[in-house]
Amino acid sequence: MGFFSSGKNKVQYGALIDIGSGSVLAAIVASDPTKTHPDIIWSKREYSPLRKIQSVNDSAKSVMTSLMNALMSLDGEGRKAYYEKIGSQKIDSLQVTVAAPWSYTATKTISYQNEEEFEVSDTLVSELLRTAQQKVESEMLENEKIHELGLAIVARSTIKILANGYAVHVTGKQKANSVRVIEATAVVQKYLINAITDAKEKMFPGSTLFQYSFMLPYYLTMSNIMAQTTEFCLVDITYESTEIGIVRDGVLTYCTHTPYGSFSIAREISEALGVPLEEAYGYLTCNDMTCFVIQSSEKQQEEINKILKAYQIRISELFKETGDTLAIPKKIYIHGNLETEPFFNQHILKAATTATKMPHAAYNVSAELLNKQYSPEDAAAFKTTSPDTALLISAQFFHTRDQQSKFEQL
Repeated sequence: MGFFSSGKNKVQYGALIDIGSGSVLAAIVASDPTKTHPDIIWSKREYSPLRKIQSVNDSAKSVMTSLMNALMSLDGEGRKAYYEKIGSQKIDSLQVTVAAPWSYTATKTISYQNEEEFEVSDTLVSELLRTAQQKVESEMLENEKIHELGLAIVARSTIKILANGYAVHVTGKQKANSVRVIEATAVVQKYLINAITDAKEKMFPGSTLFQYSFMLPYYLTMSNIMAQTTEFCLVDITYESTEIGIVRDGVLTYCTHTPYGSFSIAREISEALGVPLEEAYGYLTCNDMTCFVIQSSEKQQEEINKILKAYQIRISELFKETGDTLAIPKKIYIHGNLETEPFFNQHILKAATTATKMPHAAYNVSAELLNKQYSPEDAAAFKTTSPDTALLISAQFFHTRDQQSKFEQL
């Protein structure tokens, strides 16, 4: 892959764009293979206005404005910071991640079995993958919601190949009675693809574009860091959406989302308490909400409890849509704003218990990433200078080079 390269020390430099449901991040990072984490050269997040909206289309317009502003900042402030610190090397690659509801992640498992052993060949695996791809494309054509959103495939990856239930690398020498291939496909809204492509050609002509749904780097990054954990649920809470991904036997098997996130809750709290939206959102940084509930009337407290209960019900319904008959895994990893992850932790746990009637353990992703990949000093510096949780995941994915090479860009 043609990332920025310093040549002698093999450090790679990447320009990252993360399109969330209510904001857009632009960043430039340095990936040194001798380090456990990348270095942030420059970053900036453009936020969509925290205001009342009537539909997802309203959010889409705001995000598009944020995207344009983020790209201009990358081309101006970012490029200047890069040149001052690194030099006048050409920026030739952009990594873009897109969160729900502007992206959709589909996984397909295709199987072949026979009573007699057969050779697990590249030809056979290619045929199975082609079938998986056709199924995804067929479902896209039949799905009215996907048509309404105007989605297109941007990348796909073969997550795992199983022969007789065991993961294998195809050499043409294996024999088996059954083969399963699992492929993941990233689908993104076309108008975002067009905007990114157009901006890339104008601002970074000749550069190479790599696009993913946010869930795929999220899944691969956490799988790499939590290598001993093969059964878990991923939760991504953005401003206007909450998305979940189910991982079984180390494989992302199912994804779904609801267009309801932290800004959504803030709007309802704002209306219930009669306070500005910004103040209502600030309450979500208080773990148990006591920072404002104690100042509220009994009626207002009841309204807040109803809002939080409604969110828990929304998420519990997602947890029931696992794509199979199993309950969600016991371990849940929660990604959101660095300051609001603790608040959502308790409500996601309640939603999980409501859905499964079983106990679960929830972990804040930002803390897991910082504790496992960063020294205490580096973690403290990140929280002070670049406290952007999506940047943690996108940059870590860029840093894990063998994961990047698994994707076919379309």
